[in-house]
Amino acid sequence: MTVEEREQEEPQTPAGPTRHAKIMRGVVTPVFGLIAVACVVLGVLNATIWKPSREIVATATVSGTRYVVTDPGVLGLVDDRVSMTVESDDDEATVCVAEGSMKDITGWISGNPYVRVTGLSEWTALSVTDAEAQGSDLSGEGDVAFADSDMWTTVSCDTGAVTLKTTDEDASRVALVDLGEDDASATVTMDWVRQSVPDFAMPFYFAGGICVVLAVLCASVFAMSPHKRRKAVSEAAEAESEEPTDGMGPGNAVAEPESRRARRRRHGRGRTVEQVEPSEVEGPNIVDPAARNLVSDQMRSSEQSGDEGAGEQTSVISPDELAAYFARLAQESAPETESSEAESSEVGENDDAKEGE
Repeated sequence: MTVEEREQEEPQTPAGPTRHAKIMRGVVTPVFGLIAVACVVLGVLNATIWKPSREIVATATVSGTRYVVTDPGVLGLVDDRVSMTVESDDDEATVCVAEGSMKDITGWISGNPYVRVTGLSEWTALSVTDAEAQGSDLSGEGDVAFADSDMWTTVSCDTGAVTLKTTDEDASRVALVDLGEDDASATVTMDWVRQSVPDFAMPFYFAGGICVVLAVLCASVFAMSPHKRRKAVSEAAEAESEEPTDGMGPGNAVAEPESRRARRRRHGRGRTVEQVEPSEVEGPNIVDPAARNLVSDQMRSSEQSGDEGAGEQTSVISPDELAAYFARLAQESAPETESSEAESSEVGENDDAKEGE
């Protein structure tokens, strides 16, 4: 009994997972799974309970002033459409809100103290600060009323409270509030309705998907030992090399991979000549396309065929044939020579007769 047969008969105990595989499948994979679950939960919360509100309402309280001015860009801070509401503490006071350019508003409030609305301190609170306009106070008895001035793009006046809805198409536009009396107090409210809300859920969904993919890879590919991974890659390459290439005829055979021939030699070392099967001896001729240069073979065969054709077309003239040709040529030229001599003699006789006369 050979060693190989003995190994085949002995029962083989399955090998357990390696330490690397235990760590990847028992520690790393659950960690990525928990992170994926957490990302999905956070994404759902940001899409439902924690979803940002479309409506932003911010308020501020001003006191001890008559004018309130917004800085450029404050009206369109959240959205282009804004509704500005001013409610005075005095229900009998006339309150006006106008929209215009910063130059015109500065000229109207020159020399007077006012309150600036600079932006948002929080999502529900406006940030304000006290300021004083440059120049001197030019107000008098014959001044035009605030509501009748042509310096404003839009103006709205009412008693006690007033609301102005505007679209901040030009960022340089500002709003001016006239409370009607010095040292007045009021509450300024700005209401924006956002057309698009930031999506904070999608990044969590994306991170959760990546963690799921990593968990699957850690439980399968990354848990394999390096030599098993290399073996799988080599087997895949060997399978690709065994596939027949396009254009091969049915009679052509593909050379076997070197590894299979080496295994066949190794297993056949202990067999005698009588033990070799006829199929192994009388097998088909194996042609290895990689070992031959088909272009050079084609050129060589064309050169040989050209040489054979040239040999068939060219013939060699023997000396006898050459002598017979010259003799036949001499015979054909002899009558022509005799006729020319006779003609020349007749011409000479005629000339002599003319001279005798």
